[in-house]
Amino acid sequence: MELDDEGKVVLNKFTELPVVGEWPRRPLELATLRLQNMMAISIKNWKDLAPTDAELEAGVLTQLGGCVICDGNGNEVFSYKDQGICCVTNFEDILDKIPSE
Repeated sequence: MELDDEGKVVLNKFTELPVVGEWPRRPLELATLRLQNMMAISIKNWKDLAPTDAELEAGVLTQLGGCVICDGNGNEVFSYKDQGICCVTNFEDILDKIPSE
């Protein structure tokens, strides 16, 4: 941040970082979201989500990114798997797949 002589913000350097993908988020914003998900979901449920020893020995790596949307009957309406770091589901794609009533 750049401050003026009175201590007021003149420039937030964070806004100068490039956005990633179609969903306009900066890498630090994505990292924060991923960390929050990791703490709230992955670490909290590690015993249920972790690969087995046999899967690890076979070379299976865990993947934190993805999204599955199901209808009220459990049928898949939308799914997305991460293609790498800083990839996120495009929310507009989700909204396009959810049937309107």
